[in-house]
Amino acid sequence: MDLESNLKSVRERIGNAAAKAGRDSHEIKLVAVTKRVEPERMKQALTLGMDTFGENYAQEFRNKSKILEEQTDKEIKWHFIGQLQKNKVKYLVGKVELIHSLDSLSVAQEINEGAENMGITVPVLLEVDTGGEESKGGVTPVLVESFLNELSGLSAVEFQGLMTMPPYFDDVEMARPYFIRLRELRDDLLPSFPNLQQLSMGMSGDFEVAIEEGATIVRVGSAIFGERN
Repeated sequence: MDLESNLKSVRERIGNAAAKAGRDSHEIKLVAVTKRVEPERMKQALTLGMDTFGENYAQEFRNKSKILEEQTDKEIKWHFIGQLQKNKVKYLVGKVELIHSLDSLSVAQEINEGAENMGITVPVLLEVDTGGEESKGGVTPVLVESFLNELSGLSAVEFQGLMTMPPYFDDVEMARPYFIRLRELRDDLLPSFPNLQQLSMGMSGDFEVAIEEGATIVRVGSAIFGERN
């Protein structure tokens, strides 16, 4: 299928999953994951109404955002969804709408310092390691509350919710408990941290299950752009 058909299919799947859960599909933000997607394809997606792109690498974001800024007048909302290194923070502060993958005190402090210098507040999500996989980032669920308390003094970092990436399963139903765990963790934290409204969870293979379990943001790449090298 072409890009237009893929986008239409993904939007329909989001709508169907929301309806199944008794939710309004407008509550769910679609982020098109553009890792290794050429700027020309991204420009085509823009013409089809896709305006929010998620990048995994700060350098790739920096290069693409510059190209697209020069070649299109359409407004683009950028999200950063990959592992964030302290020395790359400077490429993102003030340039992305939301950072999904904060899981380090030192990186949070670096974001805060950069934001304070610019006189802005940076919205972030705390990445939670619901699957216990060493290869993935994230704060373990039992440490999330203490982590948030420790960072409560950072005036220029605004925690808006939680993000997770469960283990990969051929059977998408196997991912459901990880999404449930993130939602329940968020709900437990809300009395103390009322700004934690967002749940970034679900990718191309499992976003419908994530929506059924409360996702407010889904990160979809291959289902839109096809498989990439």
